[in-house]
Amino acid sequence: MVDLLEPSNVINRLYDSERFAELHDYCRALLQKDGSDTLALQNAALACLRLNEYEQALIYCGRVLEQDAGEPYALRNKIYALESLRRYGQALECCAALLKSDPSDVWALNSAGLASAELDRLGDADDYFGRALQLDPRSVTALLNRALILGRLGRPKESISLYDRALQEDPSLREAAPARAAAYRSLGMADEAFLAEQGMLDSEIGRIISEARRAGCTVFHQLCLDEMARLEQDPHTGNPFRKGR
Repeated sequence: MVDLLEPSNVINRLYDSERFAELHDYCRALLQKDGSDTLALQNAALACLRLNEYEQALIYCGRVLEQDAGEPYALRNKIYALESLRRYGQALECCAALLKSDPSDVWALNSAGLASAELDRLGDADDYFGRALQLDPRSVTALLNRALILGRLGRPKESISLYDRALQEDPSLREAAPARAAAYRSLGMADEAFLAEQGMLDSEIGRIISEARRAGCTVFHQLCLDEMARLEQDPHTGNPFRKGR
């Protein structure tokens, strides 16, 4: 039988119902009984993050890290707080601590890359995102962020490829299409930029441009022809609708 009054159950219930102020109060009550209660300290920090009380969250994280300097959950919460306070140098130090214990921590690599970018250390940011992609080639966060960094480093062709990979993983990414179009425009590739703005992948862009050239029409006209052909297909069977009798 579940003990509803057991601290971890109470904490989970308060967190799941998004009662973060109550969660903070409950954790403080636990800490009055035992100031070194890791469960209470960790969740008090988490509650403060949700309440945008970042300085207080850092205090709780610090108390956990006094007991265990490499505690990953506390380090992650501390990174969130430091990022919110725009203290990116300190956030990098925490990322280094995470990576020291686990060099394959993709989250820490992405966080280090973001902090480096905010500090205008673009080469370091590119290195962190590159390492993240070596470990997880499908990391949308790393794909998007490295694409952005490569654009800022004057390497638009490489950034286009990464945006394309990100869109293959998640076609709903709104920020990728305009960024990719801007990269194409910087290369003087107006047709590609137009199609990229429509959310087309590179494979589709190449096909549409080739068909437009063969037909002697604009890419806009070819895109309209493609859309008309698509609408004439039965969405359930893929067969053309019957026209007339």
